[in-house]
Amino acid sequence: MARDFRSYIARRLFYTLITIFLILTFNFLLFRVMPGDPFRIMVPKGADELTREHYMDHYGLDEPLIVQYFIYLGQTLTGHLGVSISKFPGSNVEDILGPYLENTMILAGLGTVLSIFVGIFLGRETAWRRGKMADRIGSAFFLVFYCMPTFLFALVLLMMFAHYIPEWPIRGSYGDEYFDLDLAGKLWDRTIHTALPLFALVIETIATFSIITRSSLIDVLTEEYMVTAVAKGLRGRQVLREHAMPNAMLPVVTVVAMNVGWIVSGSIMIEIIFSYRGLGVLTWDAVMAQDYPLVQAIFMLETVAVLIANFFADLMLFRLDPRLKI
Repeated sequence: MARDFRSYIARRLFYTLITIFLILTFNFLLFRVMPGDPFRIMVPKGADELTREHYMDHYGLDEPLIVQYFIYLGQTLTGHLGVSISKFPGSNVEDILGPYLENTMILAGLGTVLSIFVGIFLGRETAWRRGKMADRIGSAFFLVFYCMPTFLFALVLLMMFAHYIPEWPIRGSYGDEYFDLDLAGKLWDRTIHTALPLFALVIETIATFSIITRSSLIDVLTEEYMVTAVAKGLRGRQVLREHAMPNAMLPVVTVVAMNVGWIVSGSIMIEIIFSYRGLGVLTWDAVMAQDYPLVQAIFMLETVAVLIANFFADLMLFRLDPRLKI
């Protein structure tokens, strides 16, 4: 058993590394074939061709494409993600990403945890009470927010708080006096600035996890071995906890891994709407400035996050599903 698990981990890790390599290659080529010229933004108007060639040489863009590719791979593997060429000219990309990544990790990290636990809990409770009033109300709630676009709900939330509670901060990741506050003040400032974008981000994902959990659990509860468990004298909640939920979690784990990528990408829209200084706002600014190294680094981080989530989902499925051990 242990040897099978180690072999499975090795295979999945190999496939993940190959996928990361292919993504790095695609990531490099994508921004080279896109229309636009970043030097049109960064080179002063009226500059001669010599100035342009100086910038091309300084940033290594006068090298052949294959040479640029291997330089890109080598720098990425050593943790150097390049130098910003237009948004923050001359600054290392990894230094730029730090503060923005911290804000997105707070938003997307909390969003992921809340979505998983709240969504699975609500789905379990509605499935256990299927056909009752709680199930009907919960199912209607899930369907409404599952169908509602995230950006639309975020805009409605923004307008409601701006109109009815104008004292509540509706933009930014922290206040103007944040760095002058003590620890407790900073925590509170972060909390009230993160609350609205967090709520807007997780509401659809909670609905998604609840629907999947409810549907999967209802299918499991109708199986014959559930009747056998009850006949053996197990209590209702014990049957739910020990027999039903482990079997119902298989499709849920898969959906959770798939939605990690959505949470990261969905946070881009939320961050732009709420002016939350995370990777979403930085992505928008970098694309508008045609800053190739910066956009490459952001896209790489997002895709690697999805791959890592899927890798751990595969490991969980191996533990949960006996069929994968055969």
